[in-house]
Formats: sequence, structure tokens, C-alpha cells
Amino acid sequence: MGDDYLDKFLGENFVNSSEDASEKLPPWVDKNNASYSAYKAINEIKLAKLRFIHGHSKASDYVKKSNFLVSKAEVATRIGKTPQSIFHASAYSPHLSAYLDEVNEMLVGAKNKKIEKKAHGLQHLTKEELKTKTKNAGEELTAIKQHNCEELYARLLSNMPLDVKQKLGL
Repeated sequence: MGDDYLDKFLGENFVNSSEDASEKLPPWVDKNNASYSAYKAINEIKLAKLRFIHGHSKASDYVKKSNFLVSKAEVATRIGKTPQSIFHASAYSPHLSAYLDEVNEMLVGAKNKKIEKKAHGLQHLTKEELKTKTKNAGEELTAIKQHNCEELYARLLSNMPLDVKQKLGL
């Protein structure tokens, strides 16, 4: 039951992507050098950034790119190397840089998709929108009440016996 809750909370993509990353490695990743640890670090950071994106839907939350993008320095710090040695001076560097760019493009797409979703509910409306919506709802309610009263009165008169109508002077 706990796993089901975690899957729902994080989304199936988060859990599945972490399992898939450990199973299949690209051909340029070798466990004997820093490419494996960098690849692993990028995937871990990607999951953290996806969790951030999952929890933030306002455009103002994404002012700092470090909140939703994976940086070379962040990856290098995580594995204890310099960005220069990982992303520029090694044989796997072009592939690792391309993979980082691909991950960042995916994160930007996820961010844009999250921002584009229209927020529902009254808490996302401005004060002026709330005022006009409340005023219109009040006017609509009084119009409906008036219409219902007139309809009820007309139905009462049509169903009333003739002798009662004459006594009432209708």
C-alpha cells in the first residue's frame, strides 16, 4: 500500500524512470570511469527537478533556472570532479553533454506543460475577478428567485378551484 501511495504521489514516471536508468546504460557509459557516476548523478538530479516541477505551477517559481534545470557544475559537485574534466576533457564528454542537454530540454518541456495548465478554483482568481463573479452570482440568484416566485404564483392560480378564486376576488 505504501508503494502505491508513493507511486501516486510522485507519479509513475518518477519511479519508473529511476528503475529504467539503472537497467539500461548508453554505450558511452562505463562503470570504470566518471561517466557512470555523472550519468547516475544527472538522473538523480533530474528526478529532484521533476519533483520540483510537479509541485510548482506558477511562472514566478521558475525565475531561477537552477530550480528546474540540471547544471554542469551541479553534476560535477555531486560526483566530486570539476566540470571541465567531465564535460570537456574526456572521451565521453560530447555524449555526456548531449545527454545533459537532452535532460534539460525534457525538464523545460515539463515546466512549460506545468505552467500552461489552467489553475482551477476560486483561490487562483484575483480580487477583482472574485468581486465581479460574486456580484454576478448574486444578481443571477435574485433573478432566479423572482422567476421561481412568478412561476409558482401562476401555477397556484391555475390549480386553484374557481369558487376560491371568486371568494378571493381573482
